[in-house]
Amino acid sequence: MSPIRVGIIGLSTGSKATSWASTAHLPYLLSEQGKKNYQITALCNSSVDSAKKSIEHYKLDSNVKAYDSPKDLAEDKDVDLVICIVGVESHYKLLKPVVEAGKNVYTELPLASNMDQIRELVGTANQKGIKTMFGSQGQSAPVVKVVQKLIADGKLGKVLSTSLSGCTGIGGGAKIPAGFKYIIQREAGGNHATIFFLHSFTCLLEVFGELESFDTIMGIERPKVDLIDLENKGKVVDTITKDTPDNISLQGRFKDGTLLNYGLRSAAPFPGDAGMRWLINGEKGEVLITCPAAMFDINHEGVKIQLHEFGNDKAEDIELPADELAGLKHPAQNVGRLYEAYAKGDTKGYCDWNLALKRHELIEEMFQRGDGSKPFGDKAAYLSKGSASSGASSGSIQGSTAEVDADAEGTIIADREVKPKEITREVGSDGPKTTVQTLEAEGFGASSGPNDLSNNGGNRDLAS
Repeated sequence: MSPIRVGIIGLSTGSKATSWASTAHLPYLLSEQGKKNYQITALCNSSVDSAKKSIEHYKLDSNVKAYDSPKDLAEDKDVDLVICIVGVESHYKLLKPVVEAGKNVYTELPLASNMDQIRELVGTANQKGIKTMFGSQGQSAPVVKVVQKLIADGKLGKVLSTSLSGCTGIGGGAKIPAGFKYIIQREAGGNHATIFFLHSFTCLLEVFGELESFDTIMGIERPKVDLIDLENKGKVVDTITKDTPDNISLQGRFKDGTLLNYGLRSAAPFPGDAGMRWLINGEKGEVLITCPAAMFDINHEGVKIQLHEFGNDKAEDIELPADELAGLKHPAQNVGRLYEAYAKGDTKGYCDWNLALKRHELIEEMFQRGDGSKPFGDKAAYLSKGSASSGASSGSIQGSTAEVDADAEGTIIADREVKPKEITREVGSDGPKTTVQTLEAEGFGASSGPNDLSNNGGNRDLAS
C-alpha cells in the first residue's frame, strides 16, 4: 500500500506556539515506522518563504511543496491528509477551506474556539464524507489499554468506583508567562477544561464509557493574573481578568455503574507527589496508576501501575507493553500511535470529529452549569433547616424534643400561633423541653386525631 501523503499546516522553525508540530508529530512521521505509512508532500506556513525555510531546516525532501494558503494546500492532488498543528484560535479559519475542499484532516484539540465553530466544521466534514482525526490520545494510550485488559480479565471483579486527581502545573499561580495568556481567556478556546481536562478525562471515558449523571464545580480561584515576560527577568507586562477555571471538580456515575470522583487543579504537584493519581476499586481488587504528568495520555514517562488483588499482602507492578514506537521520545509515542491506527483503518484507535463534538458538548454543559445562577454547585440547604444559633438540623417533636428556626415569626399548630420560644429543642439534661404530652395537655392534639404531629398533621412548618 502506498504511503498516505500529508500536508502540514504549522511546521515552523521559531514559533514557540507551534513547537508541538516538531516535537509531537515530526519524530513519528520521519521515523522508519512512520515512513512506511506516511509521506510529507507539502507544508503551509504564514508565507511561502517560511514554509521553504522549514523544509530546509527539518531536512525534508526537496520535492515538498511550500504554500501560504490552506485552500491551496487542500486543493493539491498530491495531499491525501491535511494535518493542522497551530494555536486553537486559528483552527476555524484554517480548517474551514480544508473541509470545504473535501480533504481528510487531522487537527489538535480543542477542535475550535467555540461551539458554533465546532458544530459548523463537524457538519461540513460529515456532508463531505471526509475522514477526520482529533488529537486526543486516550484511545491509543498504553496505560488505558493495560487498565482495560485488567478489567476485562476479571482482575478487579465488578468495578465499583474510580477517582482521579491531577495537577497541570500551568496557569495556577498569580503570575504566568505571557505566552500562556490564552489558557486563562475563554474566548481563545484553549483552557484547562478544553485541553487538560479533556486529555485526562478521555482516558476515563475510554475505560468506563459515557457518563450517566454528574455534578461539577468550575472554580476560578485567582480571578486576576499577572502576565510576565520570561525573557525580561519575569517582568510583569500586564494584569488581566481570568474567566477560565483553575480548579475542576466532577462527581458522578458512568453508565456502567462506576462511581466517579475527579479533580484537576492548575498548580504544580506537592513536592515529591505524583502529578496524577488514578485509583480504580473493584470487588476483587484495585489498581493504582501514578504519573508525573497529569495528561498521561500524552506523556506516560515515569508512569507506575500497581495491581492489588484482595487477599494479597503486596501490590504487583504491571509493566507497559512495548511496541515499535516505544523508542520514540514523548510526546511523539502516543501521537504516533494515533497515526498508526488511522493508517490501519482502526477507527477505535483514534478519535474522529464526531466523537470530539460529543466531548466538547460535555465541556459546554459543564460551563453552562458554571455560568448559571449556581456557579459553584447546588446551594447547601442543611444550615437553613436548623437553628441559626446552634446550626443543628431540625429535631422531631415525636418522642422527646422539637425545634423551629429562631428567625421564624411563628407557626400555626391546630389553628393557634406558637412563637419560636414556645417550641424548643432539648438543651442538656436540665434544659427546657416541649414534649408531646405537654402540647397535648394544652389542647394541640399531638399523638392522635387530625392534629397528629407525629405525621405532621396541622403543622406545615415542623417535620416529624
